[in-house]
Amino acid sequence: MEYVVGILLGFIALNFLLKIGFYESFYGILAAGVACSLFILAIWPWATEQSKTQIADFLASPARMQDAAVMITIESTVMIAFCFDCFAGFRRHDTFFKRNLTRILKYYPGLLITLVLAYTLTQTIFAFPGISFHRMAWSFAAISGIGVVGAGWFLKKYLGDRSLRLELLFVTNLFIILTGIIATENGKTSYESVSNVNIYATLVTLGIFVAGGLIGFIWKMIKKTRI
Repeated sequence: MEYVVGILLGFIALNFLLKIGFYESFYGILAAGVACSLFILAIWPWATEQSKTQIADFLASPARMQDAAVMITIESTVMIAFCFDCFAGFRRHDTFFKRNLTRILKYYPGLLITLVLAYTLTQTIFAFPGISFHRMAWSFAAISGIGVVGAGWFLKKYLGDRSLRLELLFVTNLFIILTGIIATENGKTSYESVSNVNIYATLVTLGIFVAGGLIGFIWKMIKKTRI
């Protein structure tokens, strides 16, 4: 489990660094780095109260891991939506809702980086027991902030091509979703399959899907007729 969690956190960190690279200026990346440092300084008293046993109990709890998997899936879905929304320039009809949704997706950096920072901070404290907690927190905050800014800017400049970064962001989120799904404890996956199928619910969903498609097609034909 610890290896799976480590891989998952690594992908989440890469996902965050790629996402902030889509900010238009360096100041956006700088703001993300400062926010990470401030977050670390805000939680370090809580981190010093944690123990390896508490963290192990959390990772061993199927219910908590299921909740974490749901949050991971939701955030990855938002990031994938951003990737698809980057093709918004090709759409013919724009609305107030679409413009604001695009703005939200563009500036949303990803909140799961807070889990990565909190976990890494606790592991760093465990690794250096003889150092003052206050000094450790400030050092870790400074290193993390500089690392986020440097890595985010480096990926943006090194990869360069926006389409390549979009593809990498998309693939990274697919890996995050898959890693969250296969996170298991005692052979039990976070998402359990069901053996029965609700025929009525399936038919209703299919009917709504078909009806929505027909309504959209009819509306499009009416607009063309008016033109």
